[in-house]
Amino acid sequence: MASTTKKIRKFSLKKILARGGIEFLAVLFGITISLWVEDQRQERDIQKKLIEDYKNISIEIQSDVENINRIIASVENQKILLKKIISYSDKKLQFDENDILTSIQRVTAPTFFGSLTSYKASVSSGRLNFSTDMAISNEISLLYEHFYKRLDTNSNLYDLRLQKLKSDYFIDFYSLVHGTKTFDKNTLNILYSDKLQNALYWILDYVENFYLKRLGDTKEQMKITKRSIDNYLQKKLS
Repeated sequence: MASTTKKIRKFSLKKILARGGIEFLAVLFGITISLWVEDQRQERDIQKKLIEDYKNISIEIQSDVENINRIIASVENQKILLKKIISYSDKKLQFDENDILTSIQRVTAPTFFGSLTSYKASVSSGRLNFSTDMAISNEISLLYEHFYKRLDTNSNLYDLRLQKLKSDYFIDFYSLVHGTKTFDKNTLNILYSDKLQNALYWILDYVENFYLKRLGDTKEQMKITKRSIDNYLQKKLS
């Protein structure tokens, strides 16, 4: 009798343990499923927001393309202006006081600095690293981290060269530009000096052989990046 009772108790204990094990596995499975569902929900939310990031970046790139086109046109005009002042300086053009002073006054350094708002928002959120097509995110990063940064450096150098040209050479013409004086022997000597011509060629060389090339390279990468983004969005949203 005691043996039978012992066996019943042992069986009951195994049954309870088995039932408990099943219940534990059921709870564990339920938690696992819940976590998986939550992960999937978060992933869908990230991808949805990333699509919006891509849309915003594409819009900003289009705006930058329009802006860089204006900058390229302005820099091309500056190139023409510098060449004209050089022609006056080496006496290839007949002396024309008003045109010379107007030309000197119009010398500027049109520079491009891209829009980074949407790109920085996507990077700071971490979403750019969760793309289902990392080639797109890499293309975007290439544009902003390489082409834009390199062009920023070149833009700053252009600004610095222009500041030096104006402070070291054009400063002698400011009283003429503002109409308080006219050309005299001293200012004519400066106009026709090798130093002024060298300074003008220094700027012109940078514009022709570096800055315009950087602008063109960056514009081309903008178009490539925008095309990649738009193609990706078209596939995702179709």
